[in-house]
Amino acid sequence: MSATMTGTDFIVPIRTELEDFEQRLHATVRADLGPVAEAMEQILDAGGKRLRPALVFLAAGLGPARRIDDIHRAAMAIEFIHNATLIHDDLIDGAPTRRGLRTIHESLGPNPAIIIGDYYFAKGANLMSQIGNPEIDAVLSQTVMTICFGEMLQLTSQRRYDQSLDEYYAKIERKTAVLLAASTFCGAVLGGLEDRQVEAIRSFGRLLGMSFQIADDVLDYLATEQEVGKPVGNDLKQGTVTLPLMLARHDPAVDGRLDAVLAKPALDDADYAEVVRIVRGSRGIDESYAYAKTFGDKARAELAAFPPSAYRDALESLTYYVVGRRN
Repeated sequence: MSATMTGTDFIVPIRTELEDFEQRLHATVRADLGPVAEAMEQILDAGGKRLRPALVFLAAGLGPARRIDDIHRAAMAIEFIHNATLIHDDLIDGAPTRRGLRTIHESLGPNPAIIIGDYYFAKGANLMSQIGNPEIDAVLSQTVMTICFGEMLQLTSQRRYDQSLDEYYAKIERKTAVLLAASTFCGAVLGGLEDRQVEAIRSFGRLLGMSFQIADDVLDYLATEQEVGKPVGNDLKQGTVTLPLMLARHDPAVDGRLDAVLAKPALDDADYAEVVRIVRGSRGIDESYAYAKTFGDKARAELAAFPPSAYRDALESLTYYVVGRRN
């Protein structure tokens, strides 16, 4: 597999399933009540990569079973839970837009945003319960608990610029990697994979999630608002300390300039712009990408547990896509 694979190569073997999924997803939301349905329709219409459902389908494709309705239920449940976390994240962050559209709390208010997020957490759990697999139910509920705990960790570590790599990893594992691991786990179980392969693809999901989030944190400093669908430097403004900033602080060429800005009692827009400029020019960007690539390498190594197939190739291409993407 060539490291030059980019774009959406990973979709090729599951294109039909994803098209069917998109129709089912919208139909399920439209069946909900008025404002709850309208709010989720707005999020779904804004786009999104459907990375987590894709992982469910790809992991299932590695196995011999084809419980397609259950696979769709799992993919939809995970997508609802993912979007519920985004609704609550945007409210906590006070984010005005996502993917170019007004966020739910901006258009409807904070209280409806909380209720709509809660509703789709519950809807995800309800869909999973219809599958009737206690192991999947346990993993999903534990995953939601872990995500919430990760949010608390992020809130309680705001503007702590001296965080260790292990502390950063703990946050991004809970914030992102755990749901990608749940996606591959559910797909693997429903695809009928044997236990050791289930664990291998679950590990793949976790490692891919670590790579994905590090690359995402770099994009927060590099990309334009049009490319990432949210303001550049947004993490910084929320007080969220990510790897590019952590590594830039230790770049000798930066020579204390970052710490001088960050030491101010309050930062204004000009200060944030200066921090972004310094981080962009530091070795923190390339070093962060190196960490993301290392996690991608580790994820690819887990695929050795599976015989060659279009699904395995697609999963392999994903490890390049998440690091190479620009939105």
